[in-house]
This record gives sequence, structure tokens and C-alpha cells, in this order.
Amino acid sequence: MQEIISRKIKSVLVVSAILSGFFLLLEPWMVIPVLIYAFIGCAVYGLPVSFLSDFVTKKIGKYRFVVASLIYSVFGFLPFLLLGELGVYAVVCSLLFFLSEEWQRARGNGRGLKTANRMIFMNALSTTLLFSLAAWGSMLTPNSLFEEHTNELYLIPKGYEGEVRVVYDVEDAPRPEKSEDFDVYRVNDKGYTLSPLPESEGVIHNQYYYMDAEGNKEKIDDSCINHGGTDGVETDDYEYFTSYFFVTQTQCGDTFGENGVPPDMPRGISLDQIIDEEGLNKLAY
Repeated sequence: MQEIISRKIKSVLVVSAILSGFFLLLEPWMVIPVLIYAFIGCAVYGLPVSFLSDFVTKKIGKYRFVVASLIYSVFGFLPFLLLGELGVYAVVCSLLFFLSEEWQRARGNGRGLKTANRMIFMNALSTTLLFSLAAWGSMLTPNSLFEEHTNELYLIPKGYEGEVRVVYDVEDAPRPEKSEDFDVYRVNDKGYTLSPLPESEGVIHNQYYYMDAEGNKEKIDDSCINHGGTDGVETDDYEYFTSYFFVTQTQCGDTFGENGVPPDMPRGISLDQIIDEEGLNKLAY
């Protein structure tokens, strides 16, 4: 038993060292955090999985390697539920842990890496396939199931171009309509809307539409949207927060969405002006 525990501790150290060494080449400033998180993850999650694999595959025989690789790949994939797009690193750690265990096991049995050619091929093929599927699945599903999303749908007057704001926590504002999982906000001609709800948090998962006077809607492409940010104002009498973004019809493209708003893009009225225009400073008394 002492030999088994020693082997697994070595695997924890090997995986932590390899992963942090990889980041040493790419992002040196991340080496220490990666080393700490990798060590904790391998110790808290990897070790129990390793013991489970040993228990399940103890009496399987010649297919033990394949079944063990299946167990490691499945449990390597599962952390994406919490980690989202970072789940691919869990798959990498699981693969390294598995290979470290198998290498030490082979050395301990005096076999080194010598096995029948057919078995080597089958083991290598199964390991590559299973861990590739796990990595592909974690990257294909980049958002954690527990990750929050903003889920807001904006109806913007057709032809409007410039800054759009939504002011949150306005007590007397009408509640937004619901369209499936989305809160629907109707933006006025001045480029803003009010909401009684608190400011949304999480990954931006909004939808944007132009709407004409007859209620006809036209979806706005994401390349025509620049996600601006948030700001707020706080005094002794009131406190309001707002998020804002920019929409364009004439400058759509990757540069508009990623490289900042062009200086000639129309700015909407400020949060202070909205508060004055809507009388929100009076509502707070």
C-alpha cells in the first residue's frame, strides 16, 4: 500500500511540474498559480479517480489499460461543468496523470515499456481516441453549466446608430417582457431604456434587433455591436447603475466589435441626463 501511495504522490508532482513548465514557456507570470492549482486539483480530484480506476480495473486482465484510460478520460472531461472552457486543462492533467501511473506501474512490474506490438497499438489507439474525445468535448462546450448569462434582448428603433443604455434598479420602471429565457427591452429614440431589475451579470448572451414602427424586427449581426461596459452614479439620495453598448449600420465588422468604438460614433445621453429627464432623482426622495 505504501508503494501505491508513493506512486500516486509522484504522479501528482509530475503532472503539476509538467503543466507549470508548459506555462513557463508561454506565460511565465502564471507559473506559480498554475503549479498551485494543478497540485490541488490532482491531489483533491486526481487521486480519488486514480484509486477508483485501480479498484475497478483490478481483475479485468488484458483490457485493464483500455478501461483505465476510459475512466481517466471521462473524469477528465467532467470538470468542464465547473471550469467551462478551462476544462481542457483538466483533460490534459488527467492524461498526464494516467500516463505517469502506467509508466510507474510498468517499471514496477519490471516490464518497462516492452509489451506485445498489438497490445501497444491497441493501448495507444484507445488512449489517443478517448482523451481526444474528452478534450474535444470540453472545447466544444465552452460555457460551464453553472455559468450565468445576461440573456437580454434589445429592440432598437430601426435606423438608430450609436450608444444604447439600460438603467437598472429603477423602481417604477415597467418589468421587461419575456421571450423564452430573454428579458425584452424596448429602447427609445434617445437610445436608452429603464429596468426595475438589478444589473445582469455573467457571460454576455444578448440578442439585438432593429424594429420599425409597424413592429417588424430585423436581427442585428454581432459584428455590428460593440459591448461597451458599465458605469453608475451614487449620491446621498439615490444610486443607479447602467450598462451600455454601441450599435452601427455603417461600420460593421470585427474591428468595430473588438478594437473600440470609432471617434465619430454618436454618443447617447449620459446617465446623469437620463436621471434628470426621467425624474429619477425625485423618485429617490
